[in-house]
Amino acid sequence: MFRDSVLAGPVLRRGVTALAVAAAATMFVGTAATAEPAAVVGEVSADSIAAARAQAIGTTVTVVGTATTPSGVFESSFYDKGFGLQSGNSGIYISDPNNSGIALGDQVQVTGVLADQEGLLVVRPTAVEVIGTTTQISPARLPLNAIGEGSEGRLVTVSGIVSGPVVDDLPYGHKILVSGVDGNTVIFVNTQTGIDVDAIAVGRPITVTGFSGQYASTYEVLPRSEADVQQGFTGSLSFGS
Repeated sequence: MFRDSVLAGPVLRRGVTALAVAAAATMFVGTAATAEPAAVVGEVSADSIAAARAQAIGTTVTVVGTATTPSGVFESSFYDKGFGLQSGNSGIYISDPNNSGIALGDQVQVTGVLADQEGLLVVRPTAVEVIGTTTQISPARLPLNAIGEGSEGRLVTVSGIVSGPVVDDLPYGHKILVSGVDGNTVIFVNTQTGIDVDAIAVGRPITVTGFSGQYASTYEVLPRSEADVQQGFTGSLSFGS
């Protein structure tokens, strides 16, 4: 299973079938944790997502946070109807096989098992409960070279120059390489977002808000809708942000 560099031209995002992914999910859930699983308690700490991210794969966790992506918006490449969840500066993806109908700003409590999904840390839920609504999470403005393990799971905004043609990776979506003085990052546009990639031109500045994710060794920003992709530099950061 691999994915070539964006600069190498169009390649398939996933080298496995949905059946294989389902089998992998079963394997992850059934694998014994390398550390003693954390007990699930009635009261969840305010930093539950940060605490969960520090646990071993296979640990059962309970997390509470605000939904930063709606259910299913990344389905074409994640093979599920999951959603992003964030609390403070920590976020995580909930790899939900069911459509829980989560909307932006929903406050959600999730119990499930930590798993590695092609490099991305996820929770495979056994219980999903909407416990309220709150103010939507504001994205963190980050430089391109800050998109990595430290930003994974968070809602972020980056700016740069479109440095290559849009790569057709259908049916999964499209890849866009954005570069600046401090490096580059990949923007991955899932088909469910309805984003018009034809309007994205090489050499033009762009500002993108989205979920900070990972596929294999590539870190990505995944926008959620057309509103997340803006032509030009917006906000306070300059070129190469």
